[in-house]
Amino acid sequence: MNSSNIFSLLYPRDTGSQHIFHQRVWRFFSYSVSNMLSLILGASLIALVLYIHEAQIKHIALLFFTTSAVAVMVIFISQYVLRAKLEKNLLAVFLQIRVVLGCCIGVLYGVAVFLLPDKNIDVGILFLLSIYLVSIAIAIFQYSIIPTYYISFNLSIFIPLAVGLLNTPNNISSMTLVLLAIGVILFAKKGLKVSQSEIDSIKVNLQLKAEVAEHIITREKLREMALYDNLTKVANRYLFEESATALLSKAHRNKQNVALLYIDLNQFKYINDNFGHDIGDKVLVEATNRIRKNIRSSDLVARIGGDEFVIVLENYHLDKVKVNLIESIQATLNEDIEIDNKVIELRASIGASIYPHDADNLSELLRLADAKMYQQKAVHST
Repeated sequence: MNSSNIFSLLYPRDTGSQHIFHQRVWRFFSYSVSNMLSLILGASLIALVLYIHEAQIKHIALLFFTTSAVAVMVIFISQYVLRAKLEKNLLAVFLQIRVVLGCCIGVLYGVAVFLLPDKNIDVGILFLLSIYLVSIAIAIFQYSIIPTYYISFNLSIFIPLAVGLLNTPNNISSMTLVLLAIGVILFAKKGLKVSQSEIDSIKVNLQLKAEVAEHIITREKLREMALYDNLTKVANRYLFEESATALLSKAHRNKQNVALLYIDLNQFKYINDNFGHDIGDKVLVEATNRIRKNIRSSDLVARIGGDEFVIVLENYHLDKVKVNLIESIQATLNEDIEIDNKVIELRASIGASIYPHDADNLSELLRLADAKMYQQKAVHST
């Protein structure tokens, strides 16, 4: 981020600067409550100094209540901005309003010197100087994230104060003006370094968040590649074996049935050879979608071979699997598919085995279901 962007109160155009701008502005507004309370306290001290040095009560009250009213307005605006989560140019507009209101408080601070009676002006100026320097330091280091604000705030105090001091030429006034100018310059110089450091920390945090998000996305993609079939997005053989083994253990504990269906798409090699592998891939995806429509979302579907699928059905009764579900899946898969204006005849063979009725381990259940599937396939081929 270049220096012009650091000082700009306009909404940036490039995406990277926009993210940094949002972070800076939201942090700026989040400090407003504590800062405004500090400025109200400072206004109270100024009022006390003016009262001790015999300034007019009505002028003191007007200065204090005006300063406090502006500070309270800033608090309400800041809370609104933080709650509403404003975006883009509207956020920049509220930032500009916030800066102007803060500078109004600075001007009110600065004009306090005009309220001091001439006879007490020297001592009063010294008290005011200490309050001003503290206020300037707070503004710089609390609001270093927006350097335009604290520079404007400093000038809004310094300019009316300098005018007041120049109108009362004496040694105290001259010394005070010099000290205040030196203080403003030193604080501003230090503040710019703090500003750059804070903005750099925001950039680093945003980069780290982006890298973490990218790492999470990459990890999820790698997990999907490791556990799911890339084409059909159902479980691959590894995830099937892990999940099916866990389901069998659960069924053993709860004394439940588990059904395993082995599905093979008949003549799939013929489809690939005659229509091409792209069409074949679309047939596999369509077959997967048809299978899913017939089972529960919690049931496990896996593609364990080129045209072979396995379904694991938790807590299914034997008769329901053999009569209702297998017939439903087979009827759905046996419907012709139209892809790219080509009608493709699709047929499927299904074999089933039931835990614990047929076998008590996954490999045997898979072998039995595979054998029954081939028996059905042999019948279809004759």
